[in-house]
Amino acid sequence: MQNIIKGAAVAAVLGAIAAHASAIIPVGLYNLENHPDGGAADPTYGFRLDELMDVNPGSKDIFTFDINHPDSQVRLNYTGSSIQISGPAFGGLDVGSEYSADPMLTGVYMIDFTYSVGVGTAPGDDDLIVIADMAANSGSITTPGGAVIGLWDKPRDGFNFRLGNEDNDMGHRGFDGISGWGWVNHTDPNVHVAASDWLFTLNPTAVPAPASAMLAGLGHATLAPRRRRA
Repeated sequence: MQNIIKGAAVAAVLGAIAAHASAIIPVGLYNLENHPDGGAADPTYGFRLDELMDVNPGSKDIFTFDINHPDSQVRLNYTGSSIQISGPAFGGLDVGSEYSADPMLTGVYMIDFTYSVGVGTAPGDDDLIVIADMAANSGSITTPGGAVIGLWDKPRDGFNFRLGNEDNDMGHRGFDGISGWGWVNHTDPNVHVAASDWLFTLNPTAVPAPASAMLAGLGHATLAPRRRRA
């Protein structure tokens, strides 16, 4: 019975990998970096959430997150059926070419967002894409002061999130590689504040992937000889 269960688990992992074999990236865990074409740069960033906090009533407060910063380690985990973006990101209130000196506004934020609804490959292309209703996927961002603020996805231009190099394989917004971009609501799942979106690049070299480790572990467990009982 145990061998049957383990065999089924291996088959499930292999099925998930095979189902998405045509995607631009395989199942795995990847490091993220800032995109060079962020509209609010400098500083460059990989995530933007304007009006995350209303610091200056009557004017727009731009919050960006520098995921290349030494205190940042934002990663993307693609399982074959879901995409999780998570990790610490240094950033805060953008006051021009630098961040505010206020430690309640600038510092390490914790990001945790998962797309589990509508994940697939783009029609006629190898990019990964998320197509879902408003707020079908969610997460949170925790401020340096400990406040937890909700995040939800938002559809626009026919999708919520996309990971790849566009239909022409020329890259997104001038970056010749894999980019991730998509729109996010914060605080209220039904209200969008422009600009609030992902805009990052992905290092195509995967770090040790959970799915691969699981498959290897299951394989060893399945093939290991049984000990005779004394």
